[in-house]
Amino acid sequence: MKNAPDDTEERPLCNGHPLSLRHDACLALRAPRYATCRACESACPVEAIRVGEAAIELAGNCLRCGRCAAACPMGALSHPGFAPPDFPPRKSQPLAVDCWKVPRDHSPDDAVRVPCLGGLSTGRLLQMVAMAGTRQLELVDRGWCAGCSAGGSSAHPVQGSLGEARSLLAQAGCQAMPELRSQPLPARLMPRDIPAPITEARLARRGFFSALAANAAVSVDRVRPLVAPSELRTRRGFEREPVPSRERSRALAAMDRISTSAGTSMPRALFHRVEVSGDCCNHRLCASVCPTGALAVHEQGDQAELAFDTALCIGCRQCSSTCPSGAMTVLPGGDGSAGRPLPEHPIRLTSFSETSCADCGRRYTQAEGEALCPQCRKRRELAGSAFRCLFGASR
Repeated sequence: MKNAPDDTEERPLCNGHPLSLRHDACLALRAPRYATCRACESACPVEAIRVGEAAIELAGNCLRCGRCAAACPMGALSHPGFAPPDFPPRKSQPLAVDCWKVPRDHSPDDAVRVPCLGGLSTGRLLQMVAMAGTRQLELVDRGWCAGCSAGGSSAHPVQGSLGEARSLLAQAGCQAMPELRSQPLPARLMPRDIPAPITEARLARRGFFSALAANAAVSVDRVRPLVAPSELRTRRGFEREPVPSRERSRALAAMDRISTSAGTSMPRALFHRVEVSGDCCNHRLCASVCPTGALAVHEQGDQAELAFDTALCIGCRQCSSTCPSGAMTVLPGGDGSAGRPLPEHPIRLTSFSETSCADCGRRYTQAEGEALCPQCRKRRELAGSAFRCLFGASR
């Protein structure tokens, strides 16, 4: 079962399955020569998903738990059961988040229900905290995870993303921190399989949700547009257009809302910075493989500038791993880690003077005494070498 390899819109991985993929947002499928991301494979508890050379393959034993989607740093995979929920009117008591396997009459009346708590990414948890306002989120542990095919380990599957979310929320001064609460239920009540989305939708009783909450859901799940217009971005021809990460966009939107409410700054742990050494030769491969457009080359006259937008960077490090000169380093903490405020706009990392190649006309960074681009220079050297091999050295 495979998805169409050239889709730029979100499509189901296979007919009748809730998992969908936006092909051009997947790191591994965008640049198979350079990307090593296999986060979805590593997260799947039953090894049902595999990243191929041109497609994502899904086996029939998929549990529909959504843990692969939660692990995807680009948000390329999605499950409808984790869409921004409608929240009930404001109350003072904690808001429960329960698993679809729990019979609905055993969940609190206004509980937010998801296919599996392990399918909640850090961005989704931050999003839910932002929407809940002053209400504390209680992720309900029913004691079933050890015996569930989607659990299968001693640690609760939501512990990783919950720990990351709590760390960011603490830095932002959030008071209503999400908690994992133990409220066991008899194991005999646990069904073998996670219910299908259509089954859960039929059981839902959420007609009383307010329009205000619905608007809030939209505002914290919106993808941040690329800062630079596409006509200012130079492309090399083999890579896809950049796509903002949905997971990062929801995390940033949620933390912006939370930190603004608390009167604090955005946590620096959300951001990265890029350092470029003097070994940079303006190959531009870093900008070509950058999936989100965080790195982009802008041409103005005979100058080519490499710009970096920390708000778009997901820290995948494809840029540093593919740099032919080893000149690029990606570091945590954002560009304001030394006490300066985080930049609100893309910053310039490098600036090179360019000229046109005498042979092919392509623009390139000129080395002293060279009138040809590296490709044409290499082509001439190879031609000269071949000539000498055939006819000997000229006298």
